[in-house]
Amino acid sequence: ETKKECDKETLKFLDEYENVCKELLAIPLIKGKKTEKEKFAGALYTTTIESLMPDGKSLQCGTSHNLGQGFAKSFGIKFLSKDEKEEIPWQNSWGISTRLIGAMVMIHGDDKGLVLPPKVAYNKLVVVPIIFEKEKDEVLVESERISKMLKIFNPIFDDREGYSAGWKFNERELKGIPIRIEVGPRDVKEKQVILVRRDNNVKETVKVDKLKKRVKELLLQIQDDMYNKAKKFLDESIKNVSNWKELENVINDKKTAATFYCGNVNCEDSVKDKLNGVKAICIPFSKEKKRGSCVYCGKDSKEVVYFAKSY
Repeated sequence: ETKKECDKETLKFLDEYENVCKELLAIPLIKGKKTEKEKFAGALYTTTIESLMPDGKSLQCGTSHNLGQGFAKSFGIKFLSKDEKEEIPWQNSWGISTRLIGAMVMIHGDDKGLVLPPKVAYNKLVVVPIIFEKEKDEVLVESERISKMLKIFNPIFDDREGYSAGWKFNERELKGIPIRIEVGPRDVKEKQVILVRRDNNVKETVKVDKLKKRVKELLLQIQDDMYNKAKKFLDESIKNVSNWKELENVINDKKTAATFYCGNVNCEDSVKDKLNGVKAICIPFSKEKKRGSCVYCGKDSKEVVYFAKSY
């Protein structure tokens, strides 16, 4: 009904998208507003969540737009107000897409393959028996028992014959299973297992009677560690710059530049032309409003803008 209501809902959905990225996909974000050049055509303004990929490029992870009243006017949309008068509504629009899957793969993946945050991994662990012919039966029985004991984590019990344990390790690493549990003859005797984290390959020995509790703790720890690692990369990739030469150096170093910008579309186009497609990602909400000089034309500016190459 009003601009104030529309503003509130526009930001509400941006916050929801931030929660999806942060809490489920372990993707840290920059929240902000698009420049006039980069906003959705016809919108009053566009808000965005952006993340940085390991190759230094920015990826737009979701947007929420206040469309104003222009589209409603164009399509003849009206409503009856509380005082029974015809009014034009304020509209908004918001969306995320499957590109978030790509973002998750790029941010967390490594040379071994996919690394899945535990909260979105369908199978949170795999149990791999280490087979030697002499102790084969007892190892398989114990491995299956452990797998059933941990059924709340939807484990894979990989007892396939014809594949070595090492081959199974590699396959499950490729597919990003958060935790691997190894069970060998010695582990059966000692009533223990070996836990291996997919995100950093750290191993630990855990007694079977404490296994369920430890797996639950470890999954939460992996989720947090994956986010914190990505957040550290994001923070270290944003560099403050105050002049054109510094801007060039930061972009050539595959980083994101935080700098003052006057808001003139011509300046934005010039930056893009001279730096091979660099774009204004957003005006970040988090940056304190100060005054400075536009990185391109030198005119007075009161907004900090992030510039980077993007997908």
